[in-house]
Amino acid sequence: MPKKIITRSSLPKVMRELDRWEGKLTWPLFCERVAKVLGVDSVSKHTMYLYPAIKERFQHRQRDLRAAKDALPRDFTLEVATRRIADLEAQVKRLEETNGLLLDQFRRWQYNAYANNVRMDMLAWDKPLPEVNRSGGARSSKKASS
Repeated sequence: MPKKIITRSSLPKVMRELDRWEGKLTWPLFCERVAKVLGVDSVSKHTMYLYPAIKERFQHRQRDLRAAKDALPRDFTLEVATRRIADLEAQVKRLEETNGLLLDQFRRWQYNAYANNVRMDMLAWDKPLPEVNRSGGARSSKKASS
């Protein structure tokens, strides 16, 4: 089984590279940069296509870069500020799209729970996650000794 290159922890790094991209955006150039950022030998376009979020964001970013190409001013300080604003706007746009998808998913879950007579007040939705024992030793629980 091949090694998984893009994981949950590395996906935000890939998206951040897309948000920060300047100049001509092509799959070979982007795959080369992602490989550098993730510290791997290479990443193929086909690997990237396995992740719809990356594929969609790549296409949106390409369109945005084409549209903004003529709008960039020539003053260096203004150019740097404009670049930073464009990066932040791209990041906000991506996060708003992600937030919208998550809200849609929540609404689906909420409706399906209601449709299947799941009583929300009986479920412990806000119960904290259990602590992670990273020491490797046996954990003594206060409740177990009581």
